[in-house]
Amino acid sequence: MPKQREILIDAVPAPGEPLKPRIHEDNKKLMEAELAERAAAARSKLPKRKLVALNKRYRQLAAALNRAKYNYLVTEHWELRQQYEKLRYEIQNTKGKKRENLVEQLKVVKKRGIYIQARVDRLKPLASQFVEISQQLRSHRDYVAWEKKDAEDKRQLRREALVWQEQINAVFRQSPRLHHAGERRGKPFQRIPKIERIFIKEDRVLFQIKTSAQTIVERLTGRWHSALPFAVDIKDLVCDETLQNLKASCKRVVAIEWSNGGTNLFYSISRLDSPDGIPKKQIYSKVIDWYPAEDHAKTPWAAGVTQDRKVEWHNFEELPHILIAGSTKSGKSNHVNQMIATLITMNSPAEVRLMLVDLKGGIEFTHWQGIKHALRPMVKHAGQVLEALSYMRVIMERRLERFEAIKAKNLASYNEKVEQKIPRLICIVDEMATLLGLGDLTTQIHNELRVLSSQGRAVGIHLVLCTQHSSVDVLPGWVKTNMTLRISGKMPSHQASMVILDSVTAATLPNHPGRLVFSVGRYEIIAQSPFISDDEVANAVRLSKAFPDPDNSEFDLKNTSEKPKEKFTREDALKMCIEQFGGKLSAARIHEQIGNEVMTLRKLRFIVEDIIDDAKDGIQWNGKTYMLTKERKAYTLVEQSVEPKSEDDTQEFYPLHSAIEEN
Repeated sequence: MPKQREILIDAVPAPGEPLKPRIHEDNKKLMEAELAERAAAARSKLPKRKLVALNKRYRQLAAALNRAKYNYLVTEHWELRQQYEKLRYEIQNTKGKKRENLVEQLKVVKKRGIYIQARVDRLKPLASQFVEISQQLRSHRDYVAWEKKDAEDKRQLRREALVWQEQINAVFRQSPRLHHAGERRGKPFQRIPKIERIFIKEDRVLFQIKTSAQTIVERLTGRWHSALPFAVDIKDLVCDETLQNLKASCKRVVAIEWSNGGTNLFYSISRLDSPDGIPKKQIYSKVIDWYPAEDHAKTPWAAGVTQDRKVEWHNFEELPHILIAGSTKSGKSNHVNQMIATLITMNSPAEVRLMLVDLKGGIEFTHWQGIKHALRPMVKHAGQVLEALSYMRVIMERRLERFEAIKAKNLASYNEKVEQKIPRLICIVDEMATLLGLGDLTTQIHNELRVLSSQGRAVGIHLVLCTQHSSVDVLPGWVKTNMTLRISGKMPSHQASMVILDSVTAATLPNHPGRLVFSVGRYEIIAQSPFISDDEVANAVRLSKAFPDPDNSEFDLKNTSEKPKEKFTREDALKMCIEQFGGKLSAARIHEQIGNEVMTLRKLRFIVEDIIDDAKDGIQWNGKTYMLTKERKAYTLVEQSVEPKSEDDTQEFYPLHSAIEEN
């Protein structure tokens, strides 16, 4: 069965089809819910004994219902119901003797209907049991048919793999550097690399080349020897010339794959009609079904479908700032739009707010106008960018103060401690190149972006910067340094790819719209971004408007409300220890009372330790003084009785006080 999060986007060609001259046309047909069907089918196969019993019971129920004419009774009851409603309507619009005749007919129909209904009700348990058994038997038959087809497909796939194996061997024999030829006892011989194992998958076939082997003695010593023919080198097996020959022979895309340890060499022959085994096209509605609900708090979004047709998801908690670049029609704008659609449909405005900056005059994000997730109206001109970024910087600074006040390191930690949670803020800037050449304004905008990218991560403020122009002027060093994730579409040259990714991968991408490279440090993946249509965009906007109106009190810069109140404070812990536990300072007992939802035991221990440190010289509570005592490992606060001052002390104080007043 397919693994979790494995998705079938492209239609897999039928067994043997890649060997035919005609290949599947652009792989545009999508498979509908294949995983769900297989999972349901696996549970529908019946044991032989139960199958015999159900068939017997099925025949008995069918005979009983036929004898009772159940189908005829149901049909007659429906007809009587229609006739009854028709007579009632005619009676309301008729008077006189004709109305009396209609009333008599209505009584007859009603009496007959009650009789038929009683007979149907008696047979309903048998009918419902008959329907249930019919569904079980139908599911069993469907699964058996699928099982036979699957077995036949596997046989066809094995035959297909054997044909490709012969073609690979033919390439080995024809290439001088891929075989060793000679004569032995007057007879010519030819040795070629051996294919050790074949792994058959739905989207590709892997041929493992036997590069090393062990004798019995070598197994004892842990040694290996080369299994390749004489004068055949690994570099000859993986060179571009060899791959081109294999592609021409198999009429399919052939790539090199290595095992995780880099010890086993595989030839990967793609069964899909795409250069790298990744689908050429996928749709947004298919991908969103695989939303990782377990990572919802981290605000995930779909990167796309990678090799093996697996959906790759990223999130803003782990990758806080994103740089997206790509030439025209590379799929950059579509990727940003599907990212916005995911954010506003899977998160409420109380969880995520967006600041949209569209420097193409608003035409790129025009369909997102009016969504409740928007922090402010869309920014359309370069002159408004500085004000919007300064606004976000003020919010960031206020959040930093609030986080420091309750000792929270990130947004998740803060929302756990306070009653009123705050949303994650994401600023999306489309076309950074428009901000160039504005003199001091450009410098100020870059400064604001630099501050937000370096300090905004901790307080839940994130940047998504997009551009078509991959030059050092548009993307200075500080931009790439602070951008954790870099995304690039097809680039026209190696130099342009180096500016974005510090590698040439983007220049080697196939010319498929939506094919993107995702780079995190030295780690790169290639994925096909999901295509979102205008109808899906409209549906996302409709769903976002169904959320309740957000609370904008945090974003009112005139709001000078006090610092947020924590769910459980130090004073609450001290009060509980004194009033409920007789002064015993016990984090475990407090945790039993409030539960883990309010505060974890680890945090409570920190609070109790803080109280113990402050109580060493005495602590005040409700006008009383408590001293700290220790019995074994337990600490207790004991009320300290305060003796009244003597009359002598009073007499000494007041004359001094009076003298000060007189002077």
